[in-house]
Amino acid sequence: MLFCYVGRGLTRLLLLLVLFLPRLASAQIVNIQGQLAKPPEHDGVTGQIELKLDWREGNNQLFNIGGSASTLVKHGRLLVLALARGEYGESRGLTLARRSFEHLRARYTIDCRWKWEAFVQHEYDAFRRLTVRGVVGTGPALQIADTDDVAVLAGLAYLLEGEQLDEREGTVDAGRRTISHRASAYITGTEMLGSGVSIVQTVYVQPRLDDPGDVRVLGELSVTSKLTTHIALTDGLTVAYDRTPPDGIERYDMALKIGLLVTF
Repeated sequence: MLFCYVGRGLTRLLLLLVLFLPRLASAQIVNIQGQLAKPPEHDGVTGQIELKLDWREGNNQLFNIGGSASTLVKHGRLLVLALARGEYGESRGLTLARRSFEHLRARYTIDCRWKWEAFVQHEYDAFRRLTVRGVVGTGPALQIADTDDVAVLAGLAYLLEGEQLDEREGTVDAGRRTISHRASAYITGTEMLGSGVSIVQTVYVQPRLDDPGDVRVLGELSVTSKLTTHIALTDGLTVAYDRTPPDGIERYDMALKIGLLVTF
């Protein structure tokens, strides 16, 4: 247990930050800190699967399928996370969702407060006009609090980002390819509320280094309730903002989801 405990007031503050951020945009930040909120205490491998299916026929035809899978490996001071997500949806021949996301992150504990992270990720999202987005990054993280009930972590990383947009007709940036350098600052907190209920709040800010006005912000709140040892329900609210989205894409987004988690 770390001695830098700051109490539950900070996690309450994080919750307020998430709830009062602007209405979410098509920001290109994906939060993976929830997967690392409470890493295992002992060496080994753990996994998690989340599935979603919405299938309707008749007057309101809809088919939507999605899910995610993750593996967490702990070996001494090293923690490795591999994560993959995907979703596809259509209604009456109209595609509603088509996206995929993969992330690999390694976190090394230097001492009781400091950690170092390195990560790589790939993303595709037809509705955000992303043909491909690749990111590599690295940087330090500071463990502000770590008790049985509360954990708070803050991190700062350098990102190298490569992006290619689709060639949608009527857009001024069709097929555009860019390479950019960004900073990624985040703070994430988790709190155990008892009876198998936990809450995780995360806020990200990612300004472009050569143009700080080109900034992306994301806030995410999730609540997980354990039903059994290996099955849990999760509710998540995500809000985000992208100052310079692709042509035809809104700056703001918001998403609310309910899912079923299977841990093994």
